[in-house]
Amino acid sequence: MYDLIVIGDDISSYIASTVASHYGLNTAHIAKHNIESTYSIGDYFFNLDPALITGFGVNQTGHSLLSELNISFTDEEAFLLNPSYQIIMPEHRLDFSNDKDSLVNDLIREFPEKAREIKAFYNAVEKNSKIFLKWMQKHPFIQPRNIKDYFNYIELIPYLIRFRFYAMKFKRTIFRNESLRKVLQAQYALLSCEKDGFDSFTAHFQYSAPLRGVYNFQRGKLTLLSLLINKFQSNNGKYFDNCGLLSLKKGKEIEMEITDSKGIISKISAKYLIISNKSEAIQLLLKRKKRRINIGEWIRPTRISHYPFTLHLGILQKNIPEKMAAHVAVISDANKDIYDDNNLIILELSPAKDKKRISKGQILLSATVYLPDDPKLWSKKKLNENAHSIIERLEFFLPFLKENIQFIDIDKSIEISMKYRDIVNPKYQLRSSFISGFFAKNNKTRFRNIYLTGASLLMEAGFEGEIVSGMYGVYKVLNKRK
Repeated sequence: MYDLIVIGDDISSYIASTVASHYGLNTAHIAKHNIESTYSIGDYFFNLDPALITGFGVNQTGHSLLSELNISFTDEEAFLLNPSYQIIMPEHRLDFSNDKDSLVNDLIREFPEKAREIKAFYNAVEKNSKIFLKWMQKHPFIQPRNIKDYFNYIELIPYLIRFRFYAMKFKRTIFRNESLRKVLQAQYALLSCEKDGFDSFTAHFQYSAPLRGVYNFQRGKLTLLSLLINKFQSNNGKYFDNCGLLSLKKGKEIEMEITDSKGIISKISAKYLIISNKSEAIQLLLKRKKRRINIGEWIRPTRISHYPFTLHLGILQKNIPEKMAAHVAVISDANKDIYDDNNLIILELSPAKDKKRISKGQILLSATVYLPDDPKLWSKKKLNENAHSIIERLEFFLPFLKENIQFIDIDKSIEISMKYRDIVNPKYQLRSSFISGFFAKNNKTRFRNIYLTGASLLMEAGFEGEIVSGMYGVYKVLNKRK
């Protein structure tokens, strides 16, 4: 019997299993997919979704966790991006630099009539981001959870009142300019899995991402996952990939049947279970499909509004604009909602893994749009239409794109976007807490020895929220064992 079983393929699940094994828990990790095949297509590595990687600066969440786990990485494996990302519109091109003055000056260059408002906005972003970060460091679950937390929250109230006052001013100035509004919404789409909170207090933490640092890994998120799996296995963790979950029995002990890629069935058990809230296996915990996993889901249900659809294109690097960033948000029409009709396309550049392709200057361009969670829009025919629509839209921003495509497999891109929904972060909609105003959700379930993990539990924190949710699922188990 194991102390803990972790089920999931997302980053938070791998963090949970690695942290658990590091602290001496006899841990098994059950993954549906194999990561090498999941994060590559042809001779290229890629990320399954365009969520930006933050938190790997010195003393930041991700960096501190890897140090705690004695995982080291070189500057070649992980490096700071500058600019962190770009936003391109028909009449504007913006670089979001690590330096606040450069970032603000770039915005003012494009919107000179809003110079004073832009300076005031980013002064507020810098202050509010530090306030929220300090709160999160002391309260990792973000929501107040006990009397002491609520007393601490009282100290936060003056800052929230001040934010509301400034937010009203920004709504009358910056947010009324459609192009500037789209710039903020596009950033929020890049950095958060929550769909609608671009004007919230915690959105300022997202807007400060360039100042805190956006990072890239040599092979994308696959590098991070490989580091975690290697550490997990070196700590005697048992890793089952390419596995299906056949049954799950809840109780004082958790028992399950799993099957591997060869169809061999095994029985395993554990005292505790941590499960990704994106895993299909979560339905086995529920007697009826519509039952909620915890009371928080009954009070403030989380709804998936959009899933990412990504088209992968192998192109020659010489056809990429010289100053194009690794991450780019392209907005076709400032007067339309960013989620309508592929108006927002998120681009990401990934290197080839094959040395011959690298020597030929080939690179993978991933182009992502967010499509509503409507089965009619996810038919193969509709996705084919969207793939061609993406290429047509990009032709305006990247002239001669069509004739310079070296590799394209639309069917494979469709398959990837459909197959790995249990890994990618979709866009969620939910009400913020009536008391605190935060979106964060509880990782407890109705079962005393089962906990959740996943980015949607701590949406305010972006990529760092996914890291923290994995860590604190394990800390809950460790505290229970005491």
